Amino acid sequence: MTAGLRARQGGMGMLAILVVIALIVFFLSLAFKLGPSYAEFWTVRSIMNGVADSSRPITGGPREILDQIRNGLGINNINQVTMQDFSVRRTDGGLYEVAVEYERRQHLFFNVDAVLTFADQVEVRTQ
Repeated sequence: MTAGLRARQGGMGMLAILVVIALIVFFLSLAFKLGPSYAEFWTVRSIMNGVADSSRPITGGPREILDQIRNGLGINNINQVTMQDFSVRRTDGGLYEVAVEYERRQHLFFNVDAVLTFADQVEVRTQ
């Protein structure tokens, strides 16, 4: 009885192994192509949170907020996100809402592209 069962349990065939390898390669290539865009966004979000949590009071209004963000982008060598992607508007209670919204188009393969949309906002307290 075990001999017949063992004969039927042959494991994965060559085609199944090739499919698994193709899937692994596909997802690894996605990670390598899309990963830098996500890392860039996480850095932009970190810069914005740093400006919002700064212990130094902001006295210059929107201009000083954008200058601090520009400095952070320069220090972290982020060239794809421009200052036009940021918006600053005054809210109630002496706060400024700083928002960033931008898209990245990343070529994947052949004529297939991925469009990544990033958005984040923080509230910055002024003096």
